[in-house]
Amino acid sequence: MRALLRWTRADLRSHRVPSLLVVLATAGTVAALLLAGTLLGAAFDPWQRDFAASGAPQVRIDAGPAAPGPGDPAATGPDLGSLARLPGVTAVTVQQRTADTTLIGRLGPAAGTTGSGDRIPLVLRADAPDAARPRLLSGTWLSPANGSAPGPAAGALPGLVLERSAAEAAWARPGDRLTLQITQGRLLDVVVTGVADSPDQVSYPAAGYALGWVLPATLDRVQPDPVGQGRTIGLKLADPGNADYVAQSAVNAIGSDQVVRISTWLEARASQEQDSRLTGLLLGLSGLAALLAAALAVAGAAAGRIRARTGDIALLKALGFTPRQVVRMFVIEHLLLAGTGTLLGAGLAVLLAPGIGGESGPLPLGPTVLGVVTGIALGVIGVSVALPAYRAARVLPIPPGDGIPGARSPRPARLGALRRFPPAVVLGLSTVLRHRGSSSVTVLRLAVPVFACTLALSTWATLDAVGRGGQGSATHSVLTVRLDAGAAPQQSAELPERLGTVPGVAGVYPSAELQALAPGQSATLTLRALGTTAHPFPFTIAEGRGIEATDEAVAGQAALDLLNVRVGQWVRITTGSTPRILHIVGRNLEPDLDGRIISTSWDTLDRPDDGTAPAFYSLVLRPGSDPDRIRAALPAVTGLGSALDVRPSPDAAAGLTGLRGSVIGLVALLALIATAELLTTAASGIRDHRHDLGLLRAIGLTPRQAGATMGVRGAALALCGVLLGVVLGIPLAQHLINLQGRDDGIGSGIAHAPSLTAVLILAAVTTLAAGTTSAVPALRTARTATATEPR
Repeated sequence: MRALLRWTRADLRSHRVPSLLVVLATAGTVAALLLAGTLLGAAFDPWQRDFAASGAPQVRIDAGPAAPGPGDPAATGPDLGSLARLPGVTAVTVQQRTADTTLIGRLGPAAGTTGSGDRIPLVLRADAPDAARPRLLSGTWLSPANGSAPGPAAGALPGLVLERSAAEAAWARPGDRLTLQITQGRLLDVVVTGVADSPDQVSYPAAGYALGWVLPATLDRVQPDPVGQGRTIGLKLADPGNADYVAQSAVNAIGSDQVVRISTWLEARASQEQDSRLTGLLLGLSGLAALLAAALAVAGAAAGRIRARTGDIALLKALGFTPRQVVRMFVIEHLLLAGTGTLLGAGLAVLLAPGIGGESGPLPLGPTVLGVVTGIALGVIGVSVALPAYRAARVLPIPPGDGIPGARSPRPARLGALRRFPPAVVLGLSTVLRHRGSSSVTVLRLAVPVFACTLALSTWATLDAVGRGGQGSATHSVLTVRLDAGAAPQQSAELPERLGTVPGVAGVYPSAELQALAPGQSATLTLRALGTTAHPFPFTIAEGRGIEATDEAVAGQAALDLLNVRVGQWVRITTGSTPRILHIVGRNLEPDLDGRIISTSWDTLDRPDDGTAPAFYSLVLRPGSDPDRIRAALPAVTGLGSALDVRPSPDAAAGLTGLRGSVIGLVALLALIATAELLTTAASGIRDHRHDLGLLRAIGLTPRQAGATMGVRGAALALCGVLLGVVLGIPLAQHLINLQGRDDGIGSGIAHAPSLTAVLILAAVTTLAAGTTSAVPALRTARTATATEPR
């Protein structure tokens, strides 16, 4: 054992840089895998715990103003309390009154200089005795005492508790003063008393509205007319898996014309899990690819060490070392390196997990994830080094001779046909072609980290395409413009013409939105009217075609899945009490509301209760335009000032910001692994071609030319590895991204390959690094090499 330890220590000292790279590569790979496993677990476990602890209902139904409250004999309409008698319903929550309003929040840190706020659709629920309350994240809950903040006129400001995603959108914290835009253009100042997390609520903006809680007296100030107030009730089920069926039964019981919104716990869970799941999948896939690349790099490094020290191994065998001891020596040495890297990777994951957790708090590295990842990493490293160690065990216990059997000098005669090429290029390429077996193995090892890097770069390119908007993007840059309720009729009539004169606006399209019930009436989606048949909205069509006639529509992937239809089929939906039959002629890339939107033309809204004027206008911007600049300029350019409500298009990549940091970290990790592989390639090249370097000196090449020959060899191998990794990586990355897009509702067709510039930079950096790491040590070797040196 003492001899084994002394050998290991001596070997590590003589290979300090490769050993350090093995440790760092293993650490980065283990950290990526630990974070991936933690994020995937965090996508499920915390939400499940919060949902169970809060006593939230599995089905939530928002009814219209006609639905009566308990003990309200004057109201007409079905009794929501009858839902407790539905099969499968074990209990119902206390009915709460609701009101729709608009929250005027901040526009982020720069809001104080702009003097304007972001208008957010807000649904208020009146707090009621015995009603389940969401989990407070900060601040305090509502009470008559905490609404006593001094106000400018009324003497006290009403209190408001905001759901977490609503508070983030409004840039609000407890103690902040916000404004509600209520009926007839009136404003009501409120103070944020707390921020809460409601696990049964789909987050804003995916839900299409934000959620808040107020005291009953505050709700009456927001909506003084009881007829204009709605009701909400939650259903708790014996079997949560039957949520869709119970939701359908509830709609049938109270009437579809009374249902404003309906949601189930499945939708809320999918909304809460999405961001962590995406980041976890990227880290997991790239981490596994990095683990494979690290294993191949370790195997290559071990094989190189064994070939370089064949004489020492033979001497050990002659001194009495058994083949088993030789195998154990190399395996233990690399397991020590891998174990050190594993410990560093676990520590790095512990430091990074709280930052990735964000609002959900620190992500715990559970013992199961830690044990599995550690076992996989050590197992893969051990297996990867076992084959080279087995070869070392087969070395004969006789020192190798100094002969050079089978040595073949380069063929200078071939230079005559290639006189225009530098000798270093010709000789460097010839060394690659002469050793096709070892060259192919080197190319494959280099291709693996490039393959994983291509996946990360494709993810980055897709995030840019989805979030950028405009030409060549997955979506269009759109601004939603509407006038306040108190605007004059003349202003409404002149609005489209004024908007069309704004620089940077490519098109103005009349628009409206209606809440619709899907067939079976177990879920709600949005019917959105955009443009007209004569002036169609430029949807980004991924399948089928655009709208050309009335009663035609395009749908997001999530809407198609919800309706269980395909492009080309007809579908029946219900808006209020009005049934509609639409022909789905295409699938568009729809990032808004998780893709649960059916879009049609304004001409299709021809029912008596559809309204005669557009509810808002959608502005498509020209490619290259700055949405923020145009948004800020619209009130002044149109001359409408504060009467104009301008909202940006939903940022499909807003929730994926963490992915960019993950991509950067993965690229750095893969670059580290590639560096280790390049050093191994350079060392093996010098060892295998030391005799050739002596021959090159003998035929008249200078040390620089001899070193350049090895540099060309390394660059050629690296370039082949890059080409192989990119050719294989881009199609697979696009396939995986499209599968994830389909699962997330936006649909397939969003995947973008890395730009040509990114690929060229990747190829150039890798090739230059390979050439440099091969040429520099070869230059030193060529100065002392002779033609009689052994190979």
